[in-house]
Amino acid sequence: MGSSGRMLLAELSSLGAGVAQAPWPGPDAERFRHDWQSSHSRALRQAADFLAAAAEELLRNAAEQEQASQAGGAGAAGTAAVGISVAVAVPQPADLEGKTPAQIRDWWAGLTEGQRTAFIAQHPDVAGNTNGIPFEDRIIANAINAQHRLDARSPDPEPRFNPLIAAAGYPLMYAKQHEAWTARQAGVAYLQKVAAGKVNLVAYDPERSAIVEMIGDYDVDTTTVVTYVPGTRTNEQSFYGGSPQAVPQWLVGSDPSQGTVAFVYKGTEFPDGPLVEAFLDEAKSDDFVAATAPALRDFQAAVELQKPPGAQTAAVGHSWGLRNVTGSEVAGAHYDKVIALSGAAMPPGWTPEPGTRYSSYTYPDILLTAERKGLVGDNYPMKEPAFAKHVYAPPGGNSWPEAYSIDNHSLIATTDPFNVAALEDIAGELHAR
Repeated sequence: MGSSGRMLLAELSSLGAGVAQAPWPGPDAERFRHDWQSSHSRALRQAADFLAAAAEELLRNAAEQEQASQAGGAGAAGTAAVGISVAVAVPQPADLEGKTPAQIRDWWAGLTEGQRTAFIAQHPDVAGNTNGIPFEDRIIANAINAQHRLDARSPDPEPRFNPLIAAAGYPLMYAKQHEAWTARQAGVAYLQKVAAGKVNLVAYDPERSAIVEMIGDYDVDTTTVVTYVPGTRTNEQSFYGGSPQAVPQWLVGSDPSQGTVAFVYKGTEFPDGPLVEAFLDEAKSDDFVAATAPALRDFQAAVELQKPPGAQTAAVGHSWGLRNVTGSEVAGAHYDKVIALSGAAMPPGWTPEPGTRYSSYTYPDILLTAERKGLVGDNYPMKEPAFAKHVYAPPGGNSWPEAYSIDNHSLIATTDPFNVAALEDIAGELHAR
């Protein structure tokens, strides 16, 4: 029954995505989608909850039967019966309070399949975002979270231009409305893929600005685990368009052994305000990186818990992402390799970890120039002796304007054909043992 409940939840997510994506316009379609969201999907979810609860009740009854049969027996038998009774208690989020990721892993492993199914069904927000719960179960929970987000959206018809409106500002207003609608639709399409199991999220908590996508398989055959941290102004909407995922996707695909998995990490708030505020205030702030680095440290602890024997870990940070990576090192995280892509300055207190291999890849760009002039930090990768340094000629050649280019700063974190030579060098280092 527990297994059936879990299967029904997976089918519910798939059906929900299918209903949302069906090319069926008109009022009948809208009525059907409304009925699905308000009635049918809830009925299926209640059925899944019923199966999970029934599994728990069966386990509880079995434990009571065993207790009854052993009543009056030796002390050892009584202890065993009590142990069974405790093991089948219905799990609650409060059970996780005060536990480390390792303790949560052990707690989760001690639950029955029915208990895990019930916890995921009843508390997907907790199950999908708690370090120590296996990633495969977090993916299931976040598919439910994505579907809940889709279900909560009201009908959002495409804005239509009305040629009868003669107001001078109307065309601009319509353009902005349509642009905002297009952005919302990108989010719908992405979440539909999550709900259907086509995109795997191991964290999804919009209220905490958290979204982490897993690319590839994390299993006993994994040999390289990459935590990829994108740069300044990355937000949930960035994931909709696929920009932060491009390089890690390329790196996973470049491994001939197919043993690489990548986590595209945004586990907390990033510098994402207006351009000047994001780059010259938040991204520079030592307090900002100190406040966000522990979340990456804790996520990396969960990565380590599932790492197969002999696998290596690597953190790849673009721009501010390297500050987040090295800040997590200050907070206690460890990586076998740290790779900077036009990386920003490390935070105060950072020192290279013994046994960690550090490398920096960049084009001449505005950040490197600002760092050399002492404007945005002093302790940066292209100055730090621990980093092996790789500088590539930009598309415009080594002329002085290229040293002030924002495009060059972004180029190193793209799959642009011009950047393939750098990506191949990065992949070679990443997959080397």
